[in-house]
Amino acid sequence: MYKKLMFLLMIILSVSSSANDKKPLNESTVFNKTFSWQAQAGFSLQHSTNIIEGIEREDLGNYFNISILLDFYYKGFFIQSDHRRADTHTLGAELGYQLIVEDDWELDIINKSYIAGFDPVNVMEIADKNIPILEGLKTRDTADGIGLRYSRYFEESIFSLDVAALAPLSNVNGWVIDAFYSHIVPYRNWDIYINAGLTYYSDSVIDYYVGIDKNEISPLREEFTAHHALRTQFEVFAQHPISKSWIFNIGLSQNYYFGDIGDSPIVDRENATQIMMGVLYVF
Repeated sequence: MYKKLMFLLMIILSVSSSANDKKPLNESTVFNKTFSWQAQAGFSLQHSTNIIEGIEREDLGNYFNISILLDFYYKGFFIQSDHRRADTHTLGAELGYQLIVEDDWELDIINKSYIAGFDPVNVMEIADKNIPILEGLKTRDTADGIGLRYSRYFEESIFSLDVAALAPLSNVNGWVIDAFYSHIVPYRNWDIYINAGLTYYSDSVIDYYVGIDKNEISPLREEFTAHHALRTQFEVFAQHPISKSWIFNIGLSQNYYFGDIGDSPIVDRENATQIMMGVLYVF
């Protein structure tokens, strides 16, 4: 985390830009022009499936999650949680700096996690059993990237486009292009977000996660080189205030992967589902 902050601050210091404060759309909190922050903490129950064989087992797919969501804004620098997306509770906050801010669009430097990694040894320890397809497999680290984000604001919607390199901040080489559209539907006391996303992973990125190199070959795993892949994401996420400080939230996310990813020996399926339900306390 320290290295990420230092790397990001070096870029910020090299940029000559008069940045304004963040302008969240359809958010209840109005941020101060110079400095503002908001913190939320809560817990949720989650059920998820995974494209990697063995990780989608029921004893691993259902779990209790504790979340701390922090939003911090200071003279163009920000740490923020994407309150419109269900995977914010698992991938964590985003760090960034505003380069250009207009009334209806924005350009930022952004640092965030794009893919959650996994440690086969840890997975088997949690499951308390051997999973043969994962034995001898190397750890896949989380893909942290840094790049540019273009955001376009509409009356009830947001469209964003990230172009990020992963190599500077993680062991994953390659590129990610991530497009995301979110539309809010207010209904009584509910904020319902209908979301759709399209993500492109370069060859080296997808090969890092599902490829099998010579050192990982086993009777169950042949050598395999993966190529680029596309992921489509469809999501419904809703929030409802329980009281002045408590918020109830529920979400359903469905991912589909396209490419030769399904040919990998460790890939069990080409789709993944996440269902979550929980509460947040707003400080």
